[in-house]
Amino acid sequence: MRESRYNVWVQRPDAAYVFNSRSGALLRIPPEHHTAYRAFMAGDTDAPCPPSLLANLIAGLMIVRDDANELQSLEKRYHSSRDANRHFALTVVTSLGCNFSCPYCFEEKHPSVLNEEVEAHILEVLDAQLSHIDSFHVTWFGGEPLVGKKSLLRLSDAFIGRCDEAEVRYDASIITNGYLLDEATCRELAARHVTSVQVGIDGPPPMHDRMRPLNNGRGSFYTILANLRKAVDHLDIAVRVNIDGGNASSVEELFKLLADEGFGDKLTVYPGQIVGVQQNLRAPSASYRGGCFSNAEFAREERRFLDLAARYGLAKPRLPSPTGAPCTAVRANELVVGSRGELYKCWDSVGDQNEVIGDIRDHASPNGRLAKWLSYDPFQNQECRGCIALPVCMGGCAHHAFDKLLYENRCGTFRHTFHEQVSTFVDFAERNRLSGLTSITALSLSVDTAEAP
Repeated sequence: MRESRYNVWVQRPDAAYVFNSRSGALLRIPPEHHTAYRAFMAGDTDAPCPPSLLANLIAGLMIVRDDANELQSLEKRYHSSRDANRHFALTVVTSLGCNFSCPYCFEEKHPSVLNEEVEAHILEVLDAQLSHIDSFHVTWFGGEPLVGKKSLLRLSDAFIGRCDEAEVRYDASIITNGYLLDEATCRELAARHVTSVQVGIDGPPPMHDRMRPLNNGRGSFYTILANLRKAVDHLDIAVRVNIDGGNASSVEELFKLLADEGFGDKLTVYPGQIVGVQQNLRAPSASYRGGCFSNAEFAREERRFLDLAARYGLAKPRLPSPTGAPCTAVRANELVVGSRGELYKCWDSVGDQNEVIGDIRDHASPNGRLAKWLSYDPFQNQECRGCIALPVCMGGCAHHAFDKLLYENRCGTFRHTFHEQVSTFVDFAERNRLSGLTSITALSLSVDTAEAP
């Protein structure tokens, strides 16, 4: 037996902890057992290493056979999930028009709203899937998806009816700027199986209003804040704070404001990396000069951000979970539908005509651009093959990987701060009295459930 190449060890005075990124498991080992384990792995077959400890290490993939090919196992996971067809997912752009004018937006917007003809073709695509899928997920996207709320509601009702009849699980999420997320809309979304909502707030009021103004130049912060006061009673809200060198230092002021408003433990916040995407030269991001962080810099800022957020009750420690093909862009049975019926593979491509892979009216006949997405393979990249983050990243963002200027931004932050992330999670596990082998996801969920009102 040998240790997995995907182990991260953290030492504490009263225990050793090992996290394995391939299994997503965390194991607490008492000091005397850890000493015996080290001796045993060094070749001392008489070391008093408990069989139960070895069983847990094997179950958590923390020790593997000498001839085990961990890379091959991960590659199999990647390709299997890429080609899986029991789950179907659509990202639907109900409106590429938007009521905001964010200077770093990667989309070239136009005031188009999904019409009923395109809706009918979307339903045809779903109908062709229902006989062989178990689950169906929709992400409502824009522009601003609530500008196209009528279409969102019509399609939601049709999706629910069809899925109920076919006994297919259905749920949805929405990415919104939050300005139109009033209480009536929250009720409508919750009734239509929307289970999670991402809202963007980029700092305290003056900073946010500079970075996310309305089209007329006026501020949006306080309308969003008023909407969130009601939204948290109906929906699971995550606030994404897009950061760069211009606003990162102001996030604590935002956290204090949200905590004073009573949002602690009612919503979560997390940072988003602003990237100067220049692929579509007509999108605002092509000319954005806001002091974007490098990937490694953002990873460090993320640690500071989340530590501060935790102090205000707005975040809990999380570790990335093991994954297969990581996103719609590289999964065969997922599509992005534009507001005019054009098809894409990646969210970051929306609005860029050079990235259109087909049309919903003839969805079975994509063009040659599809091939680059489905042939993306991190296992052909030597840097990825040697990275401890591979099981939780799987090559990261293909969109950035294809762009020489953005290549380094393809990676998740675990690559740069894996020890800090695991150490922070171990502190969380110790506060919640972890013992033995535990899935990080199960531990997080059990604590969330215990703390729920």
